[in-house]
Amino acid sequence: MIMKLKDKFYGENLAYINVHDHLKRSCLRVPEILGFDGEMGIIVLEDLGNATMEIRIASSSNGEIKNLYERAIDLLIDLQIKASTPKELKCVAFTLEFDIEKFMFEFNFFKKHYLEGLLKAKITTEDTETLNNEFINLSEILAAEPKVFTHRDYHSRNIMVLNGELAMLDFQDARKGLCQYDLASLLRDSYIILEDSLRDQLIEYYICKSDGHSGRRTDREEFRRIFDLTCVQRNIKAIGTFAYQKMVRGNDFYLKYIPDTLRYVKENLEKYKEMKGLKAVLSNYIRF
Repeated sequence: MIMKLKDKFYGENLAYINVHDHLKRSCLRVPEILGFDGEMGIIVLEDLGNATMEIRIASSSNGEIKNLYERAIDLLIDLQIKASTPKELKCVAFTLEFDIEKFMFEFNFFKKHYLEGLLKAKITTEDTETLNNEFINLSEILAAEPKVFTHRDYHSRNIMVLNGELAMLDFQDARKGLCQYDLASLLRDSYIILEDSLRDQLIEYYICKSDGHSGRRTDREEFRRIFDLTCVQRNIKAIGTFAYQKMVRGNDFYLKYIPDTLRYVKENLEKYKEMKGLKAVLSNYIRF
């Protein structure tokens, strides 16, 4: 298949090719690059078929769905272990990270395109200050966590199922981030709504498999707290993106995913006292 880019590029200077090479050197399954022409803005890729994880789940039994998620978690742990070590060729992902600045950019993107754009909210000066402080507080908590290689968009539409094998797509925005980030993308996916009990089982599966590799013993209560707070950030970011598609690009397609994603946010805001202030100020403008 052919990937056509808007602009010219120069080989490994392109993030997609740069990150792809790092993942290949890390022995992780991604589409093969069969060739490219930077002047034409074209990359020729291996065709991994049409069976995304999302599509496969739609025709699977509960047991098959759980198995598929466990395999996606196995792949995620492989990514975090194998790709977190820089290789001989410098990967651009190691120059980027989920820091306070990045988290705040995404929070403000949500504020601009969802609250003020899609909802047309007139946010008061007092609420603007409160919202900013709450976003900074959450950003500081997440940015302080240890960092691993992060796909950044690890969910059911970016994982392909081919001949029983899982492969990753859309990894060009990879960066360093906390280990819960990609797990949150997978288990609080806007496109696939999991039962709470299954999500709990899969988080425990991740912890057990990860601890088995590292030899450490994870504090489950603290891991879950950071996971849930990461979900708040990740889901708010997704809502901002869905609103941006509508307000800037005129694309209504993603609006249908906002209600369930908002429900995710509400559930986690209500779960933690430290999120009480953020829920209160958002509730002035959002009907959860």
